[in-house]
Amino acid sequence: MLEFNFLGISVLEWIGYLASILVLVSLTMTSIIKLRWYNLAGAILFSAYGFLIGALPVGIMNFLIVCANLYNLRKMYSRKEDFKIMEIKENDELLMHFLDFYKKDINSFFPAFKKQPNQLAMLVLRDLSVAGIFIGTQEENELRIELDYALPQYRDFKVGSYLYKKLNNLLSKHEIDRVYCESNQNLKYMEKMGFEISEKNNKAIMLKTLKKPL
Repeated sequence: MLEFNFLGISVLEWIGYLASILVLVSLTMTSIIKLRWYNLAGAILFSAYGFLIGALPVGIMNFLIVCANLYNLRKMYSRKEDFKIMEIKENDELLMHFLDFYKKDINSFFPAFKKQPNQLAMLVLRDLSVAGIFIGTQEENELRIELDYALPQYRDFKVGSYLYKKLNNLLSKHEIDRVYCESNQNLKYMEKMGFEISEKNNKAIMLKTLKKPL
């Protein structure tokens, strides 16, 4: 099987190439967890490649890298993090600084976003570091989401999960019980956060009804 050639390249060589690509891709990840997973996959293949070609130092070193990645991933997933949501003034200096600093990245996800007066703004803190920015416009008992942005290093769904779990408590004082956004905004993420496809003014939207706070 290992002697089989594809495009003139042996299976062993393909394993080496794939391992190299995975390690290279891992280094482009801004999320530490994704970096670890891609690096783990690359190290597994490199370890197998090393043992198969008889290069024990390569096999052993990458086996140790596999162990290191598994150890760190276990630590990351078992670590208890501290989250907090803060409602802030719409012209808060810290908010404006973050919007300006991450403007290019924000525009890539929310090209239509523009900070407007009379919007509700919140920061999501993760271990006392700003991890996410949430901005919406109130429409009676509904909130239209203008921006739901997580900083690149925190894009593992934890920020969003915490935000939408606690949002009902924060918005109840504004008498808001539903939040919605345009349906073309990151469908996979919105569905994971509990949004459902609905319709408003003959337009498709993603809608989430908030649970009443206890």
